[in-house]
Amino acid sequence: MRVLLTTWAWPSHLYPMVPLGWALLAAGHDVRVAVGPALADAVNRAGLTPVTVTDEADLVGMTTAPALTSWHKQSRWTTDWYGRPELLSAGQREMYAALGHKQTAMAASMVKGVVDFAVAWRPDLVVHDAVTFAGLVAGAVLGVPSAATLWGNIALPEHHLDLFSGEPAADFVALFDRFGVAPKTSPDVWIDPCPPSMGLPSAAPRLPCRYVPYNGPGAAPDWLLEPPARRRVCLTWGITSGRIGSGGGPDVFDQVVDAVTELDAELVLALSDAGNAPANLPAGTRVVENLPLSLLLPSCAAVVHQGGGGTTMTSVWSGTPQLIVSPRPEQMMTGDRLEQLGAARHLVRGELAADPGSAPTQLRSALSALLDSSGPARAATTLRDDMLAQPSPADLVPRLTSLAEEDRSGQFRKDIR
Repeated sequence: MRVLLTTWAWPSHLYPMVPLGWALLAAGHDVRVAVGPALADAVNRAGLTPVTVTDEADLVGMTTAPALTSWHKQSRWTTDWYGRPELLSAGQREMYAALGHKQTAMAASMVKGVVDFAVAWRPDLVVHDAVTFAGLVAGAVLGVPSAATLWGNIALPEHHLDLFSGEPAADFVALFDRFGVAPKTSPDVWIDPCPPSMGLPSAAPRLPCRYVPYNGPGAAPDWLLEPPARRRVCLTWGITSGRIGSGGGPDVFDQVVDAVTELDAELVLALSDAGNAPANLPAGTRVVENLPLSLLLPSCAAVVHQGGGGTTMTSVWSGTPQLIVSPRPEQMMTGDRLEQLGAARHLVRGELAADPGSAPTQLRSALSALLDSSGPARAATTLRDDMLAQPSPADLVPRLTSLAEEDRSGQFRKDIR
């Protein structure tokens, strides 16, 4: 079977797909990964075969455009807003739709290249990142099924659909009109790494999958072989937040550093660029650059992060209690859910920024609750066991093969424009 994987140009959306790519290769299937030029090297370093397609989208510019400039700096949205759009303000609904338009614009910049390659190579199945709509289009054009990989988000990312009617936005429909095919608003199946206790109920077809961490290539430093002398706390802020320059910042870093110091714990700053580390760090602080979190977190008593999918799921995999300081709505949902399960504490960054005087106390209290009580560690271990009980990526391969075989009666389109 030939399988085309595709995602847009941020590593945080590629990395969750890599273990499935490995599983498909190990089962003897032919795999290609269609990405923009900025991501081709990351695909190579993951041991997969990239297909470079034109991708001229200014992702940083679109993410920080006026309609979305505050998306990564939100105050708390009501906990149960997902599925209840009437709870959102007009401004929040407008921002939600703007995110869908951004994702559609990203797809428009790469869809021709993805479809052109798919027409030439003729895959039996397309596997795409959940918001890489170019993969949906390619599957529709070829008449083959598509599967979408989730990255640890507990709700389906369907920003391209109207919150009330469920109808697709006009610019999304235009992606399919370009190739003369009917719009396909969702994949045939979602590949979901969230353990059942963590995810939200949904009627959408899902294949549960055990999360296998891939945080990029890297070697384990020798100091990880020794048990830490003090409780170790990791502070990280994710690849995406670092690239767009929002969601974190010196204020959060400095406040967490102070809180960890007061609790007599060893601090490790895990950064994508060590040059962004705060000045005047306490003695004994380690600063690591591009160290895979899967190597670091098993040695940690807690991890502080913004609630991104890769960090959250790697923390669940390692059984590490989490302090999530969330900047945007979907990360708030994750923080709330993990706090309900007892495996995390959750603070909203916008609320900390609005009340800077109380922020150090709130951070110190949250960290103390994780470090000084056995409850969060027990809950994190339970959640980890729930995750490890799910089918592995290798177990999913026969299911995906069956999906492709069942759909081979589909008519391949030759009149591509």
